[in-house]
Amino acid sequence: MFNATLKRILFILLIATMAGLAGCSSPEEKRAQQINQALELSSQGNNAEALQILESLTEQYPNDAEILQAIGGIYTSEDDHTMASFYLEQAHLQNPEDVELLYQAYQSLEAAGQPSGQSLEKLAKLSPETMSDELWVSLGAYRAGNNQTEAALDAYLKGVNPEKKEPAPETAAAIGQLFARLGNNAQAAEWLEIAADNDAPSALTALFGLLQIQLSQKEWAQAEATIARLNKQFPGAVEASQWKQASDELKRWRAAQEKMKAELAAAEEAKKKADEAEKEDEVVEVANADSEAPEQTEGAASTEETTDSGKAQVIADLESAEALANKPAEEAEPGGQAGPDPTAVAEETPDEAKTIAFDPNIAIQPADPDFDISVSFDEQASAPETSFSTEPGADIATAEAIEPAEPIDPVEATPTIRPAEQPKTLEELLAEAEAAEVDRDYKSAIRKYWAAISIANNRADVWNLLSRAYLIDGQLQNADTAALEAVRLKPKEVAYTLDFLRVAQRSRPAKEFLAQLETAYDRFPSSPEITLSLARAHERISKDKFVARNLYLRFIDIAPNHPLVPEARQAAARLRE
Repeated sequence: MFNATLKRILFILLIATMAGLAGCSSPEEKRAQQINQALELSSQGNNAEALQILESLTEQYPNDAEILQAIGGIYTSEDDHTMASFYLEQAHLQNPEDVELLYQAYQSLEAAGQPSGQSLEKLAKLSPETMSDELWVSLGAYRAGNNQTEAALDAYLKGVNPEKKEPAPETAAAIGQLFARLGNNAQAAEWLEIAADNDAPSALTALFGLLQIQLSQKEWAQAEATIARLNKQFPGAVEASQWKQASDELKRWRAAQEKMKAELAAAEEAKKKADEAEKEDEVVEVANADSEAPEQTEGAASTEETTDSGKAQVIADLESAEALANKPAEEAEPGGQAGPDPTAVAEETPDEAKTIAFDPNIAIQPADPDFDISVSFDEQASAPETSFSTEPGADIATAEAIEPAEPIDPVEATPTIRPAEQPKTLEELLAEAEAAEVDRDYKSAIRKYWAAISIANNRADVWNLLSRAYLIDGQLQNADTAALEAVRLKPKEVAYTLDFLRVAQRSRPAKEFLAQLETAYDRFPSSPEITLSLARAHERISKDKFVARNLYLRFIDIAPNHPLVPEARQAAARLRE
């Protein structure tokens, strides 16, 4: 009896002690216990109950970083990134030195598709050593969008290293454009060449950037090659862009260059023939001089009498004319009688014929005109410089010497490379493309869309419209590329993903199309269209009845009012057998 009473007393004391201890626990301990309880419930899948506990705590502790972080974590587990980013940002404001909390806030903002650049800037300033290459590249894109050229370039270069890993084409294109803004065309060309050396849509931006640099530096041959690459890789893009006039000018320049080369070749050939003719004349003269060497007498050379006509007679006549020119003029005779007319040719008698001294200083010139064309490369005053430059507008000196009456039009030879005046706005181009589609002129619509992209290549909606035009026109590969670029620019827009899948169904092999569907389903698990398409693909392509049936059932669950639910029910029943 005593033992039973003692046990009762001890039990009562134990309960009283526990109650006292519970009453003496601090509010901080209660708060910690409730947070742990909420996290435990969340780990078991009871997120709603866990949120109720934590939200009640926020009424008592409205700015508690730990509570706000716990709420943000629960919303993250539910894929509600918008709410998660709100609470995590609030938590970071209460504890701005917490790097891990800042990174969680950035991730939630990025997942929610909300502006995250400010959080990334804080992270780079607070803990730059924790920044990965991908984060530096994202920071570079954010800074470039805010026209912070040098800061953006610094961030990009911290995130890429071409020697270790080739950067993504869009990253290389962005770096090249930043270098071009700073006037470093050499570096810009290197990065743009990296971006252009692939089939990604960003290659269009890179090639246009290269073209602009080459035209500004008057590298006409390189610009011509870049336009050829554009025409091959992106048909119609140049014609629809602001550089169409430059393309036309380069064509005229090429024609002028070919004409100039032909004229230079003709001039060289004419000069060569003239040189050969002159050499032949010199050989004949030397031979004649050797055969007609005069006999030497006392201080004078007497000429032999010749009865032959031809070359010897011509030489004698020339010598007589020279002697007559050197003879001093005779004074008039007294009595007013004029002397002999020096212009009259007096008939010589044998007694009057005098010997003519041979003077070696008198050069015997050929009777034919000199066709030698000499071009001076030093004295600008004697002849214009002959240039073989590839630059448009180079002087065509030789052509002018041959055909002075028909000079080459300098406007034709020297193109003025500049963008078309008053280019059309983006809205005007889109309206014209839409009108062309209404008229079923899809090729014209494609050119208009390319022109719009050359103005705003980051517009996913324009890329998507271009893809649709390509698809209707039967250009499946181009449609696939354009649709993929729209998805890349707006990865969270389900409509663009659906359009890409419609193209991929026609442009890609069955297994590859199935893989694209699975990727889309991972990104949009709540999309009825993607879920139903994946179910059909597994039923018809992979022949996986179990997976197909589960996907049909999921489609019914997420879209019970969808008009294709009866078809899905029939398919699920069929696959159960």
